[in-house]
Amino acid sequence: MSLMDESWYEREERAYQHLFGETGPGIFPLSTNIFDKLDVDAINPRWLAHGVFKCKPTEQRKTWAYVTSGMSNPWESNHQGITSGLGVEFLLETEEESEWAVEVLQTLMAYNLLRASGSMGDLPPFESGHCVPLFLSQTISSMMFVPPKDFPDSFCLNSGRVDLIQVVGITPEEFDQAKQTSPDEVKARLLASHGNLVTRAHRESVI
Repeated sequence: MSLMDESWYEREERAYQHLFGETGPGIFPLSTNIFDKLDVDAINPRWLAHGVFKCKPTEQRKTWAYVTSGMSNPWESNHQGITSGLGVEFLLETEEESEWAVEVLQTLMAYNLLRASGSMGDLPPFESGHCVPLFLSQTISSMMFVPPKDFPDSFCLNSGRVDLIQVVGITPEEFDQAKQTSPDEVKARLLASHGNLVTRAHRESVI
């Protein structure tokens, strides 16, 4: 078995099963439509092997967890490294099963792949502390990337470390606050108000 196959299996059948429980009916893969919305003509065929898992609540977790799979594939390596692939996967939590959560992560993952490949100029890949406009509703208009609260902030594969970054929907006021101070400040306000980093399609600002 190649390092790629080993890492793929280890992530989806071991690490994710341990972190999230059952990973649902299967993966929701990226499609060319996602890249069309980002106004991209040419894409790497490998990107269509990436996708999102939808994990239902467990005895330990009341939320639905959505997690990307593929950005940590070691496409360009046959040896263990410090990080695996791009060294990152994204996580998003909701209170109820929400189809929009899949599309949000698919969009962010596609955008991150484009940034990492240089297709978006000098923009670096997403990491904790980044905020990006992404309209979900009249009250939630951006997404913030922060370390998780209720999950490990990284896990290890045979091919290297993978950082797990939580995506949280934020209001325009929270976006401005994150830019003026830091995403950590907004994260602290969210935790103080709600006790979690669940993304809700509609809510009042904590700022």
